[in-house]
Amino acid sequence: MPSKVVLLAALLAVGLSAVWGVDYVNNWDGPVDFECPDAESIGYLYSIHSNTAEDRRWKIACRKPPSGAEVRKCEWTPNYVNQNDRTLLYMCPANYVISGVKSVHSNRDEDRRYKFKCCKDSNYVTTSCTRSDWLNNWDGALDFTVANGRVLTGWFSVHDNSKEDRRHKFITCQLKDQNS
Repeated sequence: MPSKVVLLAALLAVGLSAVWGVDYVNNWDGPVDFECPDAESIGYLYSIHSNTAEDRRWKIACRKPPSGAEVRKCEWTPNYVNQNDRTLLYMCPANYVISGVKSVHSNRDEDRRYKFKCCKDSNYVTTSCTRSDWLNNWDGALDFTVANGRVLTGWFSVHDNSKEDRRHKFITCQLKDQNS
């Protein structure tokens, strides 16, 4: 009987891993260059910190937005939206959702700069936006799933030079069909 329980647990773990795509999108000190497939937005973020590398590795996964929206009109921020060792506060333009992330690491500053890809469906609007609490402690793991019925629209983080790490909060909104 225990073997059936172990097998079930293993199958569930593999199934959940397949849903969220468990591979890291960057190596220590390496760039992040991640885009969701066409018409999808980021639905999951996971990150760990290394005190040796003084950096974070990221796992990112996408999903289709709620309500049948197809976010296909996209644009990248032309420049990095933060400076090393400075606060990052980025919101996609109104009615856009985050569908991609790029970042580069500086060994001198032991920090990252970020760019974002924002996409929208012209028939949908973002409403009822909220900001999460801190999702990680200094040097700790971050594990965030965008709640059902919501989309990721913004990213907030602060850097601490003594910890050489960032704490993160995310902004999510509901996505509603403006014709209904």
